[in-house]
Parts: sequence; C-alpha cells; structure tokens
Amino acid sequence: LKLKNNKKFNPLRCGIKRFDQNDPIKNNVLFKKNRDYANIVCRCEKVTEAEVVEAIKRGASTLDGIKFRTRAGTGRCQGGYCTLRILKILSRELNIPIEEVTKKGYGSYIVGKRVR
Repeated sequence: LKLKNNKKFNPLRCGIKRFDQNDPIKNNVLFKKNRDYANIVCRCEKVTEAEVVEAIKRGASTLDGIKFRTRAGTGRCQGGYCTLRILKILSRELNIPIEEVTKKGYGSYIVGKRVR
C-alpha cells in the first residue's frame, strides 16, 4: 500500500453558517441564495432547514449527527418540536424511508412500522 499526497486536500473546513449568529442583512442575503433559510426547523435553537441539509451533505446521517452539528434538539423542548421535522428531512435527503432513520446508528430506530 502506497500513500500519495492529495494536492486537492484542504485540511481546513468552514463551519456551517449559523442563521442565529448573523445580522439581518446577512440573513437577507442567505434568504435570496437559499429559501431553506426561511424555514425554521428548531425554534429553541433557531436552526433552519438549510443548516440541517448542509449537515447532511457533510456526512450527518443520524438524528444525533444533526444534533451535534447544528444544535437542533438541544433547546428547552429537547427535540419535542423539531425531531419529526428533522426525521422528515433526513428521510428526504438520504432517500430512505423514515422508519430507517436512526438516532445514533444501527439498532437505534426511532419510528416503528407504519400502521396505515
């Protein structure tokens, strides 16, 4: 096995743009670029759908993965408001049934089988 230097590798990574830390002017720019910034997924922590989708694009595939990257589900309601919204976004973006979305990996399923 030979290791090769990857000239395109960038060891620095920018964080996910946080809606709640921007001023209104920057937020207006974000709205114009991506309408998902207008959809608040977590009211307690002011996390937008765009932030959740960005976390998924960066490798988050579980509810805890989203939580660690965006703080969604860590507010005063402890995910009571946003968990279902995040599950739906994970299901849509990963193209899997909502029953296959897990909290922290295999075996930690959140949704059981569909009734109807």
